[in-house]
Amino acid sequence: MSVKASEALTQPCKGYIVFCIEALLSNAAHKRTWAVELRPSSGITSFFIFKALLVVAPMLLLTSCAEPPLNCALNANIADPTSQTSPIHDPSLIRAGAHYYVYSSSALGTFYRSGDLRNWQRAGQVFDALPEWLLQQLPDADHIGAPDLAFYNGRYLYFYQSHISNTCNAATGLATNTTLNPDDPDYAWIDHGLILRSTPHYDGIDIYCGNQDATYNAIDAHFFVDQEQIPWLVFGSTIGGIKLIELDPETLQPQPNAEFITLAQRWLLQDDPIIEAPHLVYRNGYYYLFVSFNHCCLDADTQYQVRVGRARQIQGPYYDADHWPMFLGGGTLLIAQDGDYMATGHSDLFSESGQDWLVHHAKRPDQAYRAYLHIRKLNWSDDHWPSLCATP
Repeated sequence: MSVKASEALTQPCKGYIVFCIEALLSNAAHKRTWAVELRPSSGITSFFIFKALLVVAPMLLLTSCAEPPLNCALNANIADPTSQTSPIHDPSLIRAGAHYYVYSSSALGTFYRSGDLRNWQRAGQVFDALPEWLLQQLPDADHIGAPDLAFYNGRYLYFYQSHISNTCNAATGLATNTTLNPDDPDYAWIDHGLILRSTPHYDGIDIYCGNQDATYNAIDAHFFVDQEQIPWLVFGSTIGGIKLIELDPETLQPQPNAEFITLAQRWLLQDDPIIEAPHLVYRNGYYYLFVSFNHCCLDADTQYQVRVGRARQIQGPYYDADHWPMFLGGGTLLIAQDGDYMATGHSDLFSESGQDWLVHHAKRPDQAYRAYLHIRKLNWSDDHWPSLCATP
């Protein structure tokens, strides 16, 4: 079936990929536009599509299908922005004792503390200086990014990364502590060094990122233990997509010869093909994968947003609510804007007393790199899909 190119932009994205081919006919004053619809059932492989792109690349445009915005009032953000005296970017939230802690991307691992989830005070930083191993791996490293906090086998885990901007030259590390309270005499972070490393390399024909076994970007790691008590690390971004790898339960290093499993990815020819910030949770017999789409920091033009899909097995495949696979760009929209706040993404999920909360950062259009912490109730529909829409 064909549709007009002008109509393709308003067609729902789910269930097909629309390629618009604009052919200039011999009469330069006349143009004709076609759209070819490729359904998953057509049997056309990604290899065939890639070869076709090589042939018609000068005339090919992968359109971005418009998706209806969320037609609902969102659950309110309960985190008071006026209490946040410094940016909270890429938040990870955890409770320890009587306090809640949020860790943020920053120069040295800044974290914040609260007694009520509403009012937050800066409480310190994880590192006094960038770890030596990190500077050996990445001499130009200048930050500790996208932290992930978890409690596992009696220790608090702090996964963190640093990378060289706009490259896949990245490294993920791990530090642990027996307490998160900086006033506790036992408070001390122990850095365990490198967990994952990705590097760009060239084999004489192609440029790769990752290592000799897989293409990936070693950023945005999230630690997760499945229903069989197997620890995993989900991580990655646009380069190679979102990956999953099994960890050794003792060392928390990747298992020897572990497979890098692709859970989600996007088409590189899309207008804004970014995918990042994976987070896993198990609910209602499903594993849910939350990711962020698009650039986070494009001033008022940012379209950063949270998407979600689910699978019966942790290894996938993950599908969105329209049954489109996440490894082909699928993902059900969860939040894309909150009133005057934009760039609502890089989500974390926090649970307490049977209530789930979505934790994410958000920005104002006139403050591209000034991120605020948002925390809002996460509801579940009767068919077991997450929603931020306020219930009547």
